Amino acid sequence: MMRNPRVLSVPFYRFSRVGVGLATAVLLVTAFLWPRPRVPTFHEVIAAYRPSDVPLLDRLGTILHELRLDAVGRRLAWTPLAEVSPAVLHAVIASEDRRFYQHGGVDWQALAGVMLRRFTGKPLRGASTISMQVASLFEPGQPARSKIVQPGTFFAPLYYKWRQMRRAWPVENGWSKAEILEAYLNLAPFRGEIEGITAASHLFFTKAPHGITEAEAIALAVMLRAPNAPPEVLLRRAWSLLEKDNNAALREEVAKAVALTLHAAANASTRVALAPHLARRLLSDTQSAPMLSSLDRRLQRFALESLRRHLLAVREQRVEDGAVLVVDNASGEVIAYVGGSGALSSAPYVDGVMARRQAGSTLKPFLYGLALEQHLLTPASLLEDTPLDLAVSGGVYRPQNYDEQFKGLVSVRTALASSLNVPAVRARTLVGAEVFVQHLRALGFQGLTEPGISMVPR
Repeated sequence: MMRNPRVLSVPFYRFSRVGVGLATAVLLVTAFLWPRPRVPTFHEVIAAYRPSDVPLLDRLGTILHELRLDAVGRRLAWTPLAEVSPAVLHAVIASEDRRFYQHGGVDWQALAGVMLRRFTGKPLRGASTISMQVASLFEPGQPARSKIVQPGTFFAPLYYKWRQMRRAWPVENGWSKAEILEAYLNLAPFRGEIEGITAASHLFFTKAPHGITEAEAIALAVMLRAPNAPPEVLLRRAWSLLEKDNNAALREEVAKAVALTLHAAANASTRVALAPHLARRLLSDTQSAPMLSSLDRRLQRFALESLRRHLLAVREQRVEDGAVLVVDNASGEVIAYVGGSGALSSAPYVDGVMARRQAGSTLKPFLYGLALEQHLLTPASLLEDTPLDLAVSGGVYRPQNYDEQFKGLVSVRTALASSLNVPAVRARTLVGAEVFVQHLRALGFQGLTEPGISMVPR
């Protein structure tokens, strides 16, 4: 009796692996032989770099205000590699690219591991080198969608690696390793909108990059792989970097640093904000370098706090807005410029120094000064602060004081110091409305269109 002949069969999945291996080899060879795209030089990247926050400096070079010009990302000044803590360099390389100084842009050992895990169905690990990640930052727009290799398919990760590799090689050929690492640290996103080591250091830990500790460096490094990963994932990555270090104190510091970065990223705001209105006037969207001003930071802070304190004292009278301009009489320099009271104001973005409005009491010193020059009045001259009716085009004007009370006979000195309105109207009548307007124009006031009782200078 004859037995059925045995049929030798090879499982289909073995053919599948062979096919995938051949396809992968083709992709790699093609990536190597395909004409490589041009990438910018290191100096071109630095020249094109623009911080999102540009500082306005006071007269001594101290930061007075940082104006946010980019609403998408937070980037501060470019930091050279020599000014970055060595702990950051060590942690980033250990976390992102252990063989950074050995490979030529592509870590073939890591890439082979990814392919092996892909074939065996194990969870994938990234194999993008720092050079590949830097190169991907120069690719215009989002990676193009291939009609053959669709996202989510088996070959999609290999296809995107192929794109990165084609750009990484010219970066490695044209840049030094130090330049690649410096660009990566300054351009890479850390968490949320925070980009670059300078913004991460200042906004997470309120210190410059050169002052980052080992624990803080590890907390920063583990963010780079997936900037918005949940806390447990970040801690797991941090523990993997410390797997050979049983220092319990360091582990506790790393956990605190990770928690601090998460809190700071959720509450990141402008670091210094003492002159928002002036900063918006002086700084433009194309500004990248700090701008020096004539303001005095200490006097600016004092003027801002004084304005807020006085406004709070009259809050019940529904007084919400105010502005302060301090000028050095000797030089003419503006040394304090407070355009508004910030959160206390009903219109915080309106620059109260420049906004057109009724001049009110700001013209009284010029009025009395002109009357003194013309010898029409002296500081001791008496003026009546009594009810007054004046015919105007719209009816009758009855000037009143802020407290709605009248003082009777008062000296010019008292009338000016108390900012009384009726004596000022009487003084303007003595001087003459047209003469007063011409005097104001000679002093540089603009926008005075008519010599009415209430004038609006600009």
